[in-house]
Amino acid sequence: MTFRNKGMFVKITFSSILLLITGIANAATPINGWYSSLFGGYAYVPNNINTAGRSLAGYKAGYDGGGSIGFKSNPMRYEGELTYLNANLKKFDLNNVQQTGIGGYSNAFLAMANVYYDFNSIAPTLQPFLGGGIGYAWVHANLDSTGPNGTTTYSGSNNVFAYQGTAGITYNFAENYALNLWYRYIGTKHANELGKSFQASLGNVGVIYRFDAGRYK
Repeated sequence: MTFRNKGMFVKITFSSILLLITGIANAATPINGWYSSLFGGYAYVPNNINTAGRSLAGYKAGYDGGGSIGFKSNPMRYEGELTYLNANLKKFDLNNVQQTGIGGYSNAFLAMANVYYDFNSIAPTLQPFLGGGIGYAWVHANLDSTGPNGTTTYSGSNNVFAYQGTAGITYNFAENYALNLWYRYIGTKHANELGKSFQASLGNVGVIYRFDAGRYK
């Protein structure tokens, strides 16, 4: 192969690699339009009981799951979201005495309206984001124990105003698909039946599908 042919070969190879990289980057660049997502993950629920004699409830590691539909207009996103979460009871006190033979759980259903801000980064495939939301929550706790002093049961639920704060990162691995990894803090106003506000910390992974990918050019 002559020097001229070698030079031509290098140019063609370099151009082909550059076009391939550009094509991949464009395919993975976040796009505007409608999208939907499914998500799930870990839920931590702290003590949420403060009623007569039952002031401390501890829960095991729980889970959450849900879905959303939204619209992206870079750098903003607007979203409606539904979430269900559950954590099983680990322990609870009655009149400052830890109970035995326990069972129960705490769960919640949330409907939220969210707003997010997507930050630009060096890599177009990665977008950190911050967000917040407000909405409605149905919160519930159910506790029971069987011991030498008999059976104790408690059940309470409320419909309350809810809010959340979110921080995470989106990985845009294809034109119409992306992955989210994020932390969510959820809180509510005072729930009368529980005796205090409901709180939860969630660590979630989600899959995003963008409906408008095919006609975005």
